[in-house]
Amino acid sequence: MSLSPDTAARRFKVLVVDDEPTLRLGFSYALAEHDTETAAGGREALIRIGEQDFDVVILDLRMPDIDGLQVIEMLRRQDNPLPVVLCSAALTPSSALRAITGNVVDFLLKPVRPAELRGVIEHVLNPGEDVLSQALAKARAGNLNQAIQHLEGAADPCARTTVWTSVLRAIRLGGLEGEAAAFAKLEREGLDQLAFRAEG
Repeated sequence: MSLSPDTAARRFKVLVVDDEPTLRLGFSYALAEHDTETAAGGREALIRIGEQDFDVVILDLRMPDIDGLQVIEMLRRQDNPLPVVLCSAALTPSSALRAITGNVVDFLLKPVRPAELRGVIEHVLNPGEDVLSQALAKARAGNLNQAIQHLEGAADPCARTTVWTSVLRAIRLGGLEGEAAAFAKLEREGLDQLAFRAEG
């Protein structure tokens, strides 16, 4: 996907996937400035993604038919790089690790404020120039080494930058050792630092 310089003014095509009808309605309302469609589960989401192009997916983690992690894994097996924001009240170190290894580095923790929902769309599709935004854009594209190099170049790293650096370094180790190290860091340092937060 190539983004023009005026992406800030663009309407993006967003797919909201959640089995809770009130959340689908609320998220659609909050994202009224974009072309937003909804799906009630993972199976319906995969069908819609196969039928039309979306710019980004807001994806619930726990759903009764196919859960969010399975949706991500199916997309990546099909070499589909569609950006995904994983949204959950029950994110665990294990689920975060599986998502990150599927090039999903954007998380929202429920309950989600409308400003966070709108902000994460811009964060993913029109990343800022700050070190963390640029590094996560590289990780989202599957360029783990470039993401780490970018983070390591931060002159004055914030807490989120430090956590992301340690987690991505551990994942880069690969194999069971890397997974165990990343899991330990996620468990110790908490998942809050991974989640997107709207400024202000």
